[in-house]
Amino acid sequence: MTQPRGYFDRWDLVAVVSLTVVAGVLRFFSPILPDFLVHPGSGLTNCVSSTPINPQGDPGTICGLAYPFNRGYPDTNGVLSPPNGQVFDEVYFPVDAHDDVKGMELCRPSMPLYGEVGACSFDYFDPEPPLAKEFIAAGEWGYGWWRAHFQGASGDYIDLGFNTFGWRVAAALFGTLCIPMMYLLARRLWPNRLFAIAAATLACFDGMFFIQSRIGMIDIFPIFFILCAYFLFLVHVHSKSFNGSMISLLALGLVLGIGIAGKWIVLAAWASIVFFLVLRIVLRSLNFEFGPPGWPFVSWRRDSGSTISNVFWPTYLAVAVIALVIIPLGIYVVSWYPFFARGQFHNLSDLINYQVEAYRYHKNLVATHPYGSPAWSWPLLSRPVLYYAEYSNLGTDVFTGQPLIARMSNLGNPWIWWTSLPCVASLPYFIIRHRSFPAAVILLGFITQYAPWWPITRVLFMYHMFGGLIFMVLALAFVLVYLAEKLPRPRNRLVVAGHLAMAVLFFGYFYPVWTGVPISESAYFESSGTPPWGPKIWLANCKNLPPSQPQLFCWN
Repeated sequence: MTQPRGYFDRWDLVAVVSLTVVAGVLRFFSPILPDFLVHPGSGLTNCVSSTPINPQGDPGTICGLAYPFNRGYPDTNGVLSPPNGQVFDEVYFPVDAHDDVKGMELCRPSMPLYGEVGACSFDYFDPEPPLAKEFIAAGEWGYGWWRAHFQGASGDYIDLGFNTFGWRVAAALFGTLCIPMMYLLARRLWPNRLFAIAAATLACFDGMFFIQSRIGMIDIFPIFFILCAYFLFLVHVHSKSFNGSMISLLALGLVLGIGIAGKWIVLAAWASIVFFLVLRIVLRSLNFEFGPPGWPFVSWRRDSGSTISNVFWPTYLAVAVIALVIIPLGIYVVSWYPFFARGQFHNLSDLINYQVEAYRYHKNLVATHPYGSPAWSWPLLSRPVLYYAEYSNLGTDVFTGQPLIARMSNLGNPWIWWTSLPCVASLPYFIIRHRSFPAAVILLGFITQYAPWWPITRVLFMYHMFGGLIFMVLALAFVLVYLAEKLPRPRNRLVVAGHLAMAVLFFGYFYPVWTGVPISESAYFESSGTPPWGPKIWLANCKNLPPSQPQLFCWN
């Protein structure tokens, strides 16, 4: 492994900006070319014609991030569900986000507690912490403000923005920012531009990164803050001055606090980073270097001139406690402000009781779901979750004469996921044989994001692999570039470029699966009209099982 001349230069800036623009266009303006099979000569468009545009399922046209809109289906009382076009868990998080804002507007702290007579009508129970939902609420409110000021709409901003675009725009923004953040993290983890480009490109063209950036769920927000936290951790351990070390440590605590207040999975990142910081102090007492001879990735020696070696340890410990305990705890408490503002909480005891109930919910939930899957099956892409499906009134495929159907599932990019598995498995070799600090960070990050799901008995879904996916991508980019650098130039760059090009091709192939682009049924399922390149449903081991028995290796 060779060290580049600098950490970040204009070529890095070009790469970051280029990847960010590509990611933003794909996330905000997809689906692209949805009418190709209906009107081959229509040219570029990001609108889907004859798609449901209201709960009654009336056909119309929806464009970009606002698509898809899920039609409602009546219950026994004739009430349509979903009532506002929500897709999958959008029936929960955007509604909670909307209710948080309305509760602060219309209710008061003196109102009775949740469940009591006279309580605020916008009170609710959700086992997830609130901050990620407040990001969704900001998108709803912001889009409502835009409609009021530039489109002539009238009404409360949060109501005007309570629609598919409004509750997805924040996720699309954070999902786009995950790409430059992945680049910066990789560049700091191993100062190798090719590694950083590979990691960011894989994240840009992975299906789960993509689809979770285009749906009003909370999962993309903690992923962004996990990336930020590991980046700031690396900035901290490489700091050359006392001020830089302390400021980066405080910034790290701030980011971890925001992430934990969005979703508890960020606690795994907190634990990993605290482990490395404690290990850093222990190894310093042993005059330990971790990395190749002559250029350690991290030098934890008393005589290395590092910031930590020159700081009085009680001072460092005091700042670390403030940064990694007090600040995150304070942010977590403050994030529950909407609950206090509308009277659902009256004191800290109510907040604590709510956390206990949330833990009990996760621990004791007894439920089944046809798209549930065990944790061991996630890296294999055994059972992706179908988020949206529409099988009627979408037009006819002009090539086959078959009706068009639209489906959207959170399938990861198979090329990225499946090729990353041997790379993750090889990380212990790099840690032991090459004393590789990047490999150690990647492996521990993967384990702490993935292993805690194994003992959980409640119904789980493949998108719970999202935290571990960060480190699957980093492992793949790390091993790919390491092996490529064993080859002479320009062959080494061609190897990396070839792998990334294949990932982009897979992205294009599965693009309809991630965007709900209408295509013929035979393009999804093997039949007489299947196109030469094959169907989108590769794993079809689907059986007529009850929801209590998970379907494995079934993409239907």
